[in-house]
Amino acid sequence: MGVPSQKTVRLLSALLRLGLGAECSIVDFPPQLEPAEWTRLYSLAKQQSVLGIAFAGIEKLPKENRPPMQLLMRWATEVEAIRGMNGLMNKEAARLTRLFTEAGRKNAILKGQANARLYPNPTLRQAGDIDIWVEGGRDSINKLLVEMGMIEKSALEYGRFWHHAHLERTKDGIVAEVHYRPASGNPFKSQEFQDFLNREILSAQMVPEGFYAPSIKFALVMQLSHLQQHFYSGGLGLRQYIDYYILLKNSTAEVRREVSGAMKRLGMLHACSAVMWVLQQVLGLERDLMLCTPCAWRGRRLLRLALVGGNFGKYRQKPRNVFIRWFRDRRQALSWLPFDPMNAIFKELKYWRHTLYLMPLRVKRRRIGL
Repeated sequence: MGVPSQKTVRLLSALLRLGLGAECSIVDFPPQLEPAEWTRLYSLAKQQSVLGIAFAGIEKLPKENRPPMQLLMRWATEVEAIRGMNGLMNKEAARLTRLFTEAGRKNAILKGQANARLYPNPTLRQAGDIDIWVEGGRDSINKLLVEMGMIEKSALEYGRFWHHAHLERTKDGIVAEVHYRPASGNPFKSQEFQDFLNREILSAQMVPEGFYAPSIKFALVMQLSHLQQHFYSGGLGLRQYIDYYILLKNSTAEVRREVSGAMKRLGMLHACSAVMWVLQQVLGLERDLMLCTPCAWRGRRLLRLALVGGNFGKYRQKPRNVFIRWFRDRRQALSWLPFDPMNAIFKELKYWRHTLYLMPLRVKRRRIGL
């Protein structure tokens, strides 16, 4: 996947703004777009996992401005699948919530479905997997999951340094992860970071969808940590940035002040400034909703990464040779040093810790990677 043209990016940006409620974006959308441009626009929206939001924008366009009928029907069919999956995801999130609540464990849905409920149309956010935090810590939760028949005991062999356990895919194709801790953060601020999250997550509230959702304050800090973990290692698409935009649109001035202070204390301002720039450029985020001053040179790197790699970097071209890919990934990791030295170094140290821990298992399996 190469870099899309500036025109295609601009058009997708206008559609996304429309889909999220910015009516003024209609003037940014030209009439009678060529079919080939619509095809490129569809492909970019699909790679970014934002087909539903973009389609909501299309529905606000005059009929003469919409895609050719064949593409429009194809797009609409995929959007119906997105709506259906969101319904299934909410039911599964509610089911997991009941199971862990009945087991006497506090819990909360992180990211995905907790974010979706805040969208203008919650059914149009393209779902990924379910992330659920459960209190108790790794050993206690793993024991509980085995007792409940949700994971095999043999699976614990590989999870010593992971902060979540994978559950088996459901018959509807839903993947869920049970998190031992809300998120991982900067090692030099780890205790303060965990204290903040553990304190805030206890205020999670039951929502009409049938699960506990964390506060906006918690989500803004936790999800920025999640964003920076991923753009260092593989990239993020526009879906995750839209989530953050939605959180900011649902925040109060007081919450933003508190979160901004937390960003400073926790060493997250470099990543935050880049994300603010991306949200400003793509979605028109207002300055008074920002957590800090946007940084253009950092933000441009994140935006290019998103446009080239798509959702979680899945469309980034990768060398077939595993050794060439490994060297390229290590070089890529080092290239983040000017962006944010402390967090880039931590991310690389974390990689080597996992690699050395898993080496005996790789030898045992006679495989380069697990």
